[in-house]
Amino acid sequence: MHHIPRLSEAVYVGMCRFVGSPIEVRIRREVADTEEVVFRRVCIMSVFNRMDSGSHREGFRLPTSDRDTMFWPPDHKVICDLSQISLYRIPRHTMILMECEDLLPGFIKLKLMTPSGNQNVNSSLILSNNEIYISSFLYRANMLEFQQAVGGIARSSVQHGPCATFNHQGRENDFAYCFRSHHWPDIALPWIQRCQLKNWPPDYVLSSIIRDGCHVVPISSSPLNPRSGWEWRISFSRAEQQLVYSMNHCQFLCYGLLKIFLKEVINSTENESCLCSYFMKTLVFWVIQNDNHLTWVPDNLLVCFWTCFKLLISWVNRGECPNFFIPQNNMFRVKVVGQTQCALFDHLFGLYCKGISCLLLSPTIGKYLYMPIVDRTLTFRTNEGSIIHSCRLDMCLFDELASGENYATTFKEVNELFIYIEQIQTYRLSLFQTVTVQDFLCKLLKNFSWSLSGQITEELSNKKRAYMYDKSVQMMKRSTNIGCASDILYLAMLYFKNCQYEQSLRCLRRAQDKMSKPYIIYGRSVNEEVYRRAMAGVSLSDRMRKCHICSISLLKIYVYIDEFVPEQLANKADGIGSLLIPPLVMLHMLFVLNHHRLGDTVRSQQSLQDLHTLMLYDDGTYVPGELRDISWQILGICQQTCGDYMGALNSFQCSLKQYPFSAIQKATMFRIQGISDFLLQI
Repeated sequence: MHHIPRLSEAVYVGMCRFVGSPIEVRIRREVADTEEVVFRRVCIMSVFNRMDSGSHREGFRLPTSDRDTMFWPPDHKVICDLSQISLYRIPRHTMILMECEDLLPGFIKLKLMTPSGNQNVNSSLILSNNEIYISSFLYRANMLEFQQAVGGIARSSVQHGPCATFNHQGRENDFAYCFRSHHWPDIALPWIQRCQLKNWPPDYVLSSIIRDGCHVVPISSSPLNPRSGWEWRISFSRAEQQLVYSMNHCQFLCYGLLKIFLKEVINSTENESCLCSYFMKTLVFWVIQNDNHLTWVPDNLLVCFWTCFKLLISWVNRGECPNFFIPQNNMFRVKVVGQTQCALFDHLFGLYCKGISCLLLSPTIGKYLYMPIVDRTLTFRTNEGSIIHSCRLDMCLFDELASGENYATTFKEVNELFIYIEQIQTYRLSLFQTVTVQDFLCKLLKNFSWSLSGQITEELSNKKRAYMYDKSVQMMKRSTNIGCASDILYLAMLYFKNCQYEQSLRCLRRAQDKMSKPYIIYGRSVNEEVYRRAMAGVSLSDRMRKCHICSISLLKIYVYIDEFVPEQLANKADGIGSLLIPPLVMLHMLFVLNHHRLGDTVRSQQSLQDLHTLMLYDDGTYVPGELRDISWQILGICQQTCGDYMGALNSFQCSLKQYPFSAIQKATMFRIQGISDFLLQI
């Protein structure tokens, strides 16, 4: 019988700082949920619906967390029995029937009941007993080819289980192309009764889960057996997300502890394991539902962890990991067998014999637990204010907004989205949701402005061109009024693009004034004490407008200024199609370009020197390490514009030496070649 110490406040604070405090997790989820609601409207106008899933969507921001996204055609409807056909409109909807006879629990076949207009579906069909089925093997291969054809970083996609996977910035991005069913599958009906009997999850969560149905993903019960290529697996990703949302914070921290322990101890380099984080999630679900005597409170966290760990050892010993929704589906059936099972059990039992001190083997967890485990510290408080200050919460929110997607919308989509956002704003939103909608509206206005600007051509009449330009500027000004402190740089770019250099410089001076305030937040850089004093009593929305500066995002669909065209083309070909630029770097660049166009050599050279000094001496505060490639590139562009070709050559070579975050190497080589050719001619 191992002694499990109760947690000290310091440990809880430490774990909350690493995994996230309750309110930080709430911010992450509310931002993600709000973005999904808005993106759902964008999806209506596209060929795929989408849903983020996995640990990132659940609220974790661990360094090793992958990004998981599910895509499905909205007009293809999976039903569980033929009576459900009457709920849909044919031929508007393509009907697919779920069949599970003679298959392992949790796996199904998809019978095509009505014709599909989707080429990827039609090229994935197989015939069996005069019935048409969708092959998971063929569909997975077709969608991998489809994703690779998108270009950019997606060209490197490979097949990984049911997903098309590519690595971006050291993080895996898993895209699962699947189908959606709005119906709860018959094989999982006993799960509903079990939840009602065990009183978890709560009734309102259970009702929502059943209402949302499930997905089916293209993976068979035996991936190595080609004969099983028509099998699909039922996925409860949406249900799992709602179950995690319903956890209290101790349960969420325990889930986080298990994920970290799995990564750093069980699956350490010396002990490669067949276990994955999905098993850890399943563990927590089963323990929450079945162990009525376990008290899920913060200072009991280690006891909760140990209870889950013992259940894991029991599962490995039996070679059985029951799926939470379909217990007949043993998820260890293929992975944890034979010698693998024996070796894993020996490893886990060795950790068990060490007692709770086995957590000290994890570098992440150990730094928080060492002293409490040694001293058996018992003191504890759960005052939220002692865990995280308001400034940190704002930084968390701004981080989420900055990392959110910037949706490239076409001119035709804009009006419908404006109407939809107005409808959303009539809902009862939390403060975080309100600011998220405000941020999305700001991005939409910016993109609308660039879309209008891109349609101004020489073929139009002067009157029409003037009207569209005025409309473009009007939209950009509206965006600037509700956006963060650095968004005025987009207006300066728009003026520069249209040769209105004095207006652009006025915007830049305003931006410089805003961005030089001592309470500004960029990434994780801020003077917290100054921030708290300056922002006392200021609303969250106003704090975002006054204090938040974020990287400038240039999307591949728009032309911003001619100086960036080679970089945008290179990024479109080899990257994600979006260039991120530090706001201070963009500020100095626009100062250089505007003064140069006006013929003000003195000020142009001074701004160029300011940019060069920033690149030489910044410690990462204003030029993050991952953005140094584009920043050196911008310095080179400015030097080349001002006639300093040797300086530009040196800056472009410095750009090539940086981590290729922006995927602009082709543009850099193009510029180096251009300068070399020019120097040979003189």
